[in-house]
Amino acid sequence: MTRLFLFLLCFIMSLSTMAQRRGNYRQVLNETDPAFFATGEARRVGEQVLLYQRDIGGWPKNIDMVKALSPEEQQRVIADKKRTDDCTTDNNATITQMRYLAQLFDATGGERYAAGFTRGLDYLLSGQYDNGGWPQFWPNPQGYQQHITFNDNAMANTMYLLYEIAQGNGVFKNKRLATKKIRRQCAEAFDKGIDCILRCQIYKNGKPTIWCQQNDRETYQPAKARAYELPSFTPSESVVLMHLLMLVEPTDEIRAAIHGAMRWIDDHKITGLRVDRNYSRNYGSQYAALNPRGWLNTSLVESEGSVIWARFYDLEMEQPYVCDRDGLPKKKMENICRERRNGYGWYNDRVASIYAAYDQWCKKHSPDYREDVSLTTPGANVTGKISLTDYPAVDEALFDAVVRPGQKIQDAISRAPENPITPWKILIKKGHYNEKVIVDRPNICLIGEHRDSTIITYAEVSETQTIREYRGKDVGMGVIVIQEGADDCLISRMTVHNNYGSTIESTTKHQMSIFGRATRTIVINATVKADGNDALSLWARGGEGMYYHADLDIDCMGVDFLCPRGWCYATRCNFYGNRSALIWHDGRGDQAKRLVITDSEFDCREQAPLGRYHHDAQFYILRSRLSVNVKDENIRYAYTDKVLDPCPWGLRVYYHDCVREGGHSGWLNNNFHTAPGSPKPSDITPRWTFDGKWDPEQKVKEMWDVLRY
Repeated sequence: MTRLFLFLLCFIMSLSTMAQRRGNYRQVLNETDPAFFATGEARRVGEQVLLYQRDIGGWPKNIDMVKALSPEEQQRVIADKKRTDDCTTDNNATITQMRYLAQLFDATGGERYAAGFTRGLDYLLSGQYDNGGWPQFWPNPQGYQQHITFNDNAMANTMYLLYEIAQGNGVFKNKRLATKKIRRQCAEAFDKGIDCILRCQIYKNGKPTIWCQQNDRETYQPAKARAYELPSFTPSESVVLMHLLMLVEPTDEIRAAIHGAMRWIDDHKITGLRVDRNYSRNYGSQYAALNPRGWLNTSLVESEGSVIWARFYDLEMEQPYVCDRDGLPKKKMENICRERRNGYGWYNDRVASIYAAYDQWCKKHSPDYREDVSLTTPGANVTGKISLTDYPAVDEALFDAVVRPGQKIQDAISRAPENPITPWKILIKKGHYNEKVIVDRPNICLIGEHRDSTIITYAEVSETQTIREYRGKDVGMGVIVIQEGADDCLISRMTVHNNYGSTIESTTKHQMSIFGRATRTIVINATVKADGNDALSLWARGGEGMYYHADLDIDCMGVDFLCPRGWCYATRCNFYGNRSALIWHDGRGDQAKRLVITDSEFDCREQAPLGRYHHDAQFYILRSRLSVNVKDENIRYAYTDKVLDPCPWGLRVYYHDCVREGGHSGWLNNNFHTAPGSPKPSDITPRWTFDGKWDPEQKVKEMWDVLRY
């Protein structure tokens, strides 16, 4: 009985191990245990790896090639074998499959596996440029795929494999896999790759530093890939390239390259911080179905003794940054959307591995020129070389006017041309400005020196309004008033506060902070506060306005903090209210008018509804979080005792991937399929919001030299 029990136990454990392997296809394909390659399961997987191999010799990426295929699935894979557009070394594709087949051949002697490996090697060698680099995809790379690609170690992984083959290491002692001719070809390709790496190294002030993760194949200059992968210093990829350079007998050029890169790596380390991936689990069973890990917030937290590096440092100032799909480099992770914040490795500690390797290399090859580097010295964030929160002060010479404390912002606006064709940029220095600001002409850009230290306050309600006309046009109530015709206004990097309720009279009646009658208005990277209703009220005539907001803190003691008439897109905003509805929309006149809010947070001091409307309205809310103080009820018609407008288009409120602390009664469920046209969440962009009539992110991008944060 005992023997039977032990046998069954071992059998069950073997099934469990097999299930685990099948449950993680990357683990199986990266297996190195010789015992595994002697099993039938290894051969089954090998046959599927061969099935997925394209006729040109390479493999596609991110496919589970371990999962057993049905006959119908096998036919679909066979039909794809002639494809020439998806073979790549990105995410370790092709390299992984080649290593697997080589080990399987070494264990079994199966000729099919050797032949598949050889076809893969032919594919690798065929992709190398004459200059020694490799693209990300080939034979027909598109767009950034054609760049010399160090990203995710694509080229380095290729070169490591070629080096092992050339050296005859491990299974590559087998002459069926690596003949003398093959080893010579691999050695030549490896040497060309080393030359390319040296050419791509970034020089700053005449000194070698590190590398970008992709480089132009003609000029070798740092190049852009995806929208959030800008030309940059990239430590993670660079240390792998340094390891490659350490494999060869060093020349003076290689010594200089390694020493220079090591100096840069040490000068830009970040100490006393680590990456924290915080999972909040207080958001109910409805959200658990969408993401069982809970609401993830990646951030940097203090951690004594920790050493990390940023994924990217900009080429100009060598400062760390993160980036969203809008292509704008930001300082803080909270200033990019949750999908990018949590779906990309913005900081890591893997770079630290180069220190020990550098010490060993110096002892052997360059003991007299070792850079004085250490993981225990203060990082650049401690010494002040880099900032993780703010960019260096913007150059005043980039502005058309500068306002200092004691001066009037209105005077700077008055000095602008009547109809500026290009943005008229006004820098407002740190300080407290107590004035009503009237923007009466187009293309005015009000940009503070610092979001928290450039403060504009004014106490006003309709009854106390003293300026009701300015240069022949009506003036609305508010701290900053954008008049009709003052289109393309931009407001950024400041705090605007209508403080009537806390300084004059205890009331929450309408106290606009920013009021507008123009269109194409941008308000970003600002704090908007009001002691009463309607903090940010952009009401172009006829409801025909278009408005864009990003990275706002809106704190309102009244109702309807954000209340646009027309089209509005708001992202990464924090709404903090009292006990009244937070958002409102007026979409009369055109069923396409909409208020879109993404990647934002809603909270209140007391229980309050999320939003309301009393004219036809349309809301799209994506990837946003509601606190427990936001009532468990949908956005609704504003009044129960009267009807100001029958709203013939009915309730039009759509959610995707939103969560409420403590759960909800069902109203917050994903329902984009019920929206007009059933848009996908990925469709919901500023350009979609404005029906292609306006691209505010492009304007922000064009002005990023003065707006960056």
